[in-house]
Amino acid sequence: MLTLVLGVIMFVIGLFVAVRPLWTHNGVLTGARWLDMTFAFVFMLRGAINVRTAATRRRDALARR
Repeated sequence: MLTLVLGVIMFVIGLFVAVRPLWTHNGVLTGARWLDMTFAFVFMLRGAINVRTAATRRRDALARR
């Protein structure tokens, strides 16, 4: 359960950093656009991996019943 929650939170943070320049007139959080996009990519990728892992664990646990 914790893996799923952390995965969703990480994905949302990455998504926020990725789309933030759309309404802040090209403002950056980390000081450089490339660093913002790298941060967003890593967080969204790690969040997706966490969600997939949590779903697989849940499916395997239900299959064992």
